[in-house]
Amino acid sequence: MHNKRCVDLLAAIILLIGLLIAALNMPSASPQERQAPTQPLQYDISVVLKLIHVYVTDKKGNPVKDLAVNDFLITDNGLPVKVTDFERRVLAPAADANAGAEDQPGVKTELVATPVPAVPQTGRKFFFFFDFAFNNARGIVKARTAALHFLDSEVRPDDELGVLSYSMLKGVTVHEYLTGDHAKIREIIDAIGSKNIAGRAHEIEQQYWLQVELPLTNQRPSDKPGELTPQEKAVASNLEAQRAEGKRIAENFILRLTTLAKSLRYIPDQKHFLFFSTGVPGSMVYGNQAGNPSSTSLNAFSDRAKFDQGDQVLQREVGEMQKEFVASGCVFYTFDTRESAKIADLFAYDRQTFDTGNRDFASKEGIFQDSQSVFRGDKTTGLDSLKSLSVSTGGKYYSNINMYEKNLDQIQVLTGTYYVLGYPINERWDGKFHEVKVAVKRKGCEVRAQAGYFNPKPFSEYTDLEKQLHLFDLALNERALSRMPDKVPMKVLPSAAEGITRLAVLAKLPGEITKKLSGKRVEFVIIFFDGKGEISDVIRKEATPASIRGRDMLFAAVATLKPGDYSCRLVIRDMDTGMSAVASTKTTIVKPQITGLQLGTPLILEAGVGGSYFYESVKKAKEAFPWAEIYPFDSSFLTPVLAKLSAIAPSIQVVIPCAAPGGGQQDLGLSANLVNSTSGERSPIAITRIDKVQKGPREILTLEIRTADIAPGTYYLHFYAQDRASGLLGHTFTTLTFPPR
Repeated sequence: MHNKRCVDLLAAIILLIGLLIAALNMPSASPQERQAPTQPLQYDISVVLKLIHVYVTDKKGNPVKDLAVNDFLITDNGLPVKVTDFERRVLAPAADANAGAEDQPGVKTELVATPVPAVPQTGRKFFFFFDFAFNNARGIVKARTAALHFLDSEVRPDDELGVLSYSMLKGVTVHEYLTGDHAKIREIIDAIGSKNIAGRAHEIEQQYWLQVELPLTNQRPSDKPGELTPQEKAVASNLEAQRAEGKRIAENFILRLTTLAKSLRYIPDQKHFLFFSTGVPGSMVYGNQAGNPSSTSLNAFSDRAKFDQGDQVLQREVGEMQKEFVASGCVFYTFDTRESAKIADLFAYDRQTFDTGNRDFASKEGIFQDSQSVFRGDKTTGLDSLKSLSVSTGGKYYSNINMYEKNLDQIQVLTGTYYVLGYPINERWDGKFHEVKVAVKRKGCEVRAQAGYFNPKPFSEYTDLEKQLHLFDLALNERALSRMPDKVPMKVLPSAAEGITRLAVLAKLPGEITKKLSGKRVEFVIIFFDGKGEISDVIRKEATPASIRGRDMLFAAVATLKPGDYSCRLVIRDMDTGMSAVASTKTTIVKPQITGLQLGTPLILEAGVGGSYFYESVKKAKEAFPWAEIYPFDSSFLTPVLAKLSAIAPSIQVVIPCAAPGGGQQDLGLSANLVNSTSGERSPIAITRIDKVQKGPREILTLEIRTADIAPGTYYLHFYAQDRASGLLGHTFTTLTFPPR
């Protein structure tokens, strides 16, 4: 499942979450085209700190490390701004970074001796981007090796990493959104293979130009010079059709990457892409020349002086793609994987051209090459497109993937020293672009910085892919945008009745959160991660918040999972405004006992209005989890305790589902004790059984516990049961915190 975690965020997470991945696979209409006019939402103008990452090198390409805040000049939409926050960051060499955190830290933050405040700490952001459409099997293998080398030798602990890929059938896939879990990134890259290669448009382009570049010196044995035979016409037609298909593949690639670029606008800081590809053939976009351009032949295909001026549509789309990546703060370091599969037989050209007489020749117009059957001319490779992408975004093109160690070391140098400049802005929710220009007063310096930034825009105007990335950010990033500061308590209730291991989740949305959900729809997405960080299940549910706005709300969900360790992440998102809240917790599902009593996790209840109750259960009848039957309580005067008791009370109630192997009723004897989490002191506690209900194979127990004499603190509350008839034993526990008196 290595290729299914995301987000995309952008396909595994995308496939599991099931949210409109088609936005990646076709050009998206503008928000104005896709949405009917609605009453605009009102957003307040706020003053925020805008941070700009700046890379400065000298004429030799070496980082400049000694600049001060007064050396920088910044304009925002042409207006000069004053830098209020400044920091210089220098990454230590790899040897120092691996020497020990206490002696040789991997990241050295150098604060300048000025009154300028330090900016918040953030690491670099890297995306490993594997292109399966324009590539070859050996190139993919070499790209994987290079990516693992960078991960092992160049990445620093606070760097955030993501993994993307592109294929003709799936489009852009987000295998992993930006994360600090480098072990997970390694696991995903290890699984990258060549089986996804498709859409070999560059091979079509090569064959097309090989056919065009037939020998200039050969004379046609025909009484009608310049006219094609029927067989040649068929070949020509087939080649033209194949080339048109190649251009369609290339256009899809360009448009999908443009959509990706637009969706990265709202991810802060500079984003570095390590892009492994052979590139879109330059002749498809920029044209090509074969033979003598002074020829006057009228035959379009047999003309040995065929001259292609390029495709203006593709040229415009490439320019738009590059502009969007620049505006989104993306820098591309492109690695041409063509070299990993290039034939190195230096004598093949001589053998073939001596046999046919096809050699380069000189004329008054220049030197022209008729045959490229052995060594492909650069115009029919992706060199130009890869180099153009790197140059336009401020990155660098590397022509030989076999030299990845040296080239990746250079990337480490280029990205390892940078400055973070901050200045206040009046943030408006209009989605407009601000052009930012950064210069330094010192002569001989080259400055690389993001070209600008976009103001936030109303969530309702987000594209499907932007909403997808926003969800990834909320689910996986602790510094996600649009998150409410309010805490959402959440509790997990693992159980193993009837031999089926389930994980129930219960979250409580306080009234101060629900009153901020001003839209017409609210989305609940809960993701279950196993102990390896893989996604085991995703549950999504929508609700209408109008009836619960300003009131407490309980959300419950359950998944059928295998025994093991799990992390649960709940995202609550207003689908009109994007305002979001997040809850997280961890738990372990133990393997069910075959011969013992099966006690579910206790649910603690205290006095209070429970609020609205909204739950999502397993759909399969055998695995169904009817909340109202398994954890019944009267919400008119009781509410679940998910974190700690809200106030001191004389007693609390506890609901425990219980099942015996084979079902049937039990005659249970119960006992309980408290264990102080700090001291480990264990003490028995009196319990009173106030209700017992049989629900199918389960017996639901409702107990009361006197709490008036329990001291403040956190305790483990253990329950023990024994069936007097069969002698079967059972045990369960939960954590309970008592507030100060």
